[in-house]
Amino acid sequence: MRELINYLATWPEDGRFQSHTIQKISGGANNILYKVCGDEGDLAVKFTLRDGRNRARREFQALQAIQAHGLGIAPKPILLDESSYAQPVVVQSWLAGEVTAVPPQTDADWHKLVQHHVSLRQTRPENTPVKLAMGVVNFNGLADGLAQMQQQCAQIPPEAQPAALKELMQWANELPDDLPPAPLALCRVDANTLNFVRRAGAWASVDWENSGWGDPAFEMADLITHPAYLDVPQARWAWVAEKYGEMCGEETAVSRIKIYTSLMLIWWVARLARAPYEIPRGLDERLVARDPNWQQQAEQK
Repeated sequence: MRELINYLATWPEDGRFQSHTIQKISGGANNILYKVCGDEGDLAVKFTLRDGRNRARREFQALQAIQAHGLGIAPKPILLDESSYAQPVVVQSWLAGEVTAVPPQTDADWHKLVQHHVSLRQTRPENTPVKLAMGVVNFNGLADGLAQMQQQCAQIPPEAQPAALKELMQWANELPDDLPPAPLALCRVDANTLNFVRRAGAWASVDWENSGWGDPAFEMADLITHPAYLDVPQARWAWVAEKYGEMCGEETAVSRIKIYTSLMLIWWVARLARAPYEIPRGLDERLVARDPNWQQQAEQK
């Protein structure tokens, strides 16, 4: 294993190493990912951006927590090394299944996506032997949501903030504080369609580098507002919220999802408004080169 990782740390292109077949997987902006096929099974070897999120550790610990609960909806954790290489590395089993950028198209597939998130609710701080951090982005109550939205806005100098963003933040700050914190559970914190492995049984998911404790109902708001789902009609989102509330049995789930969705739309306005300010100044580091049309794409979103 160590010789294999040493080789992959040079970031080679597709090929072979000893008895292994190596395939470099594109798509991630903050990691370098390899699929390694060998006689002992297929592996995912992921080098992550080194930053304050501790991405590799978050991912490894989330996979440990899921494994401890026997959920079978994520890769098996194999190795974590944060100190031997320029970039932290996490090794896990490779999950076979369909991966597509297209959102679910049928009630059955949407049901599987919702069920995936509902199943994570059983992984809680009080019954999990793994110590996890709080999720990178997860609102737990109105006050917490407003604080995280303000953190996004604070990354942009006042003179560079769009007028629409200032108006939206004023509206959010005037909301009645009737949304208290909820009991914590494990949250993915990344609803990108490409992170879900579609299988005949329960769907699985990969890319847990932003995961941690949070309000599980927020995960549906994160799903609803994620740019990967821009073309999904509002009627479907109403169905998703109701289905989630029904499946988890939480009385306040639907109302929490609605409030969080409004807040997350504003959060995204702030997040996308950061790009024209930060990227030209080199303030948004990535491992993979950015698309030359990044500014046009951000404006469209």
